Amino acid sequence: MAGDDEAQLVIDVTKDFGDRYAEITAYRVPESERYPEGIKYSMQYGNAAGETIVRYDNFPDHPDVAHHHKHRADGTVTDVEFDGLRALFQRFKTEVIEHGHDW
Repeated sequence: MAGDDEAQLVIDVTKDFGDRYAEITAYRVPESERYPEGIKYSMQYGNAAGETIVRYDNFPDHPDVAHHHKHRADGTVTDVEFDGLRALFQRFKTEVIEHGHDW
């Protein structure tokens, strides 16, 4: 990503659940067309084989979905409301808990 030297890490969390894991990273970045809120993030919940169970991100690599979106285990990608990083992080943690892992 252009401007990596200007990226400031704001969240870096990894949780190991044995057969599953959660990895969350978020950076403050310069506001741009790619990152209009000035934030770049990925919240991945997956299994030991590296398969996605749930992932939220705002990487602009899916032309048919909103900037903020959710990947599911079945390969679908859906739009999500973005009410701020804190709210999305809480939503992600709730989904991990619903899959049976204490946060």
